[in-house]
Amino acid sequence: MSTFTPPLQFDYYYKAWRKGDSEAKAVAVNQSAVAALAAASEITGLPRDNFEVHEISKAEFDALHHR
Repeated sequence: MSTFTPPLQFDYYYKAWRKGDSEAKAVAVNQSAVAALAAASEITGLPRDNFEVHEISKAEFDALHHR
């Protein structure tokens, strides 16, 4: 088993919004694309294929996540 020193850090952030929303208003944000999609579906009660998920910057994630 190999160990990385220091551990590799990958920071990715994702925003889910309804397809066709020209403003791309966030329904859910998360550090996982799958979790953002699942949360958007759970929040709205709509199927997951009704949403788009895109990577966003850490600054945008922080702004949306801490509303």
